[in-house]
Amino acid sequence: MNLEKFKIIRDKKDNKNLKTFLNMNWNRLQKKYKKNGLLLFRGFEVNDLKDFNQAIKSIHKKVVNYTEGSTPRSKVKGKIYTSTEISSKRQIPLHNEMSYTSQYPKNLWFYAHKVSAKGGYTTVADSSKIYNQISKKFKDKFEKKKVMYIRKYGVGFDLSWQKTFNTESKKKVEEYCKKRKIKFSWIEKNKLITWQVHRFSIYNKFMNKRVWFNQAHLFHNSNIDKKTKILLKKIFKKDFYSRDSKFGDGSDIPKDYFVQMNRILEKNSLNIKWKKNDILLINNLAISHGRRKYSGDRKVYVAMTNDVA
Repeated sequence: MNLEKFKIIRDKKDNKNLKTFLNMNWNRLQKKYKKNGLLLFRGFEVNDLKDFNQAIKSIHKKVVNYTEGSTPRSKVKGKIYTSTEISSKRQIPLHNEMSYTSQYPKNLWFYAHKVSAKGGYTTVADSSKIYNQISKKFKDKFEKKKVMYIRKYGVGFDLSWQKTFNTESKKKVEEYCKKRKIKFSWIEKNKLITWQVHRFSIYNKFMNKRVWFNQAHLFHNSNIDKKTKILLKKIFKKDFYSRDSKFGDGSDIPKDYFVQMNRILEKNSLNIKWKKNDILLINNLAISHGRRKYSGDRKVYVAMTNDVA
């Protein structure tokens, strides 16, 4: 897979309606999608969320909710969300969407409704190449032990459990966790801690390759900025992180793993320079994505699906 050679999809017959174009050409496009892991549609009349939603539903039967999310997002229409509400001053490293959970989306649809004045590129990378570049020492250890994700809700930082699980009911949260083998514990009246262990990589049958598929680097306490760390430490004294990652047996992940990953992720990042009304379709089981810092107003929306991967 060579992402640098992927072609932008335009309609040579000047059909500006993306829904119609997808209906007429999806069988052909699906082959490209399986081969390249992404499709970028440009020059189509996708003027609002209604147009975006219609295009998605022309080939997908079901759009899924963003449940058990790890970053702030707002639902804007149906099951379409803001792509992220993390500060424009922060870069978002490459990752595969919701790879820290047992139920993750197969496809991601991004819609560039408004492009930032400077920066704000979406970064993409071939996750099989990332996996191949990780040292054997770390791959062997992670494949054996897997990754543990620890989250603390209700401590005044990060998302609330109500927002994450889309409910105000503790009982529903407990049912959700039990069904997905997530260990949990309620502390005091309204604080929750969860622990779950998941894979380090997955096998992508279409690519016939093993793919890096986790978010150990995003959950680890080394990813928390210095100012927030100082504030958290003052409040909670010890064991103060609102989220963290460890090996599946609870042992610490060496810091040099994250140093290595930062280098590998940056090396493999390809910038997608948005144009207004661009639509980007990503195979979440093959391609990782992130975001560069930016200035100015930026509105990129996302929808997630599980069929036609």
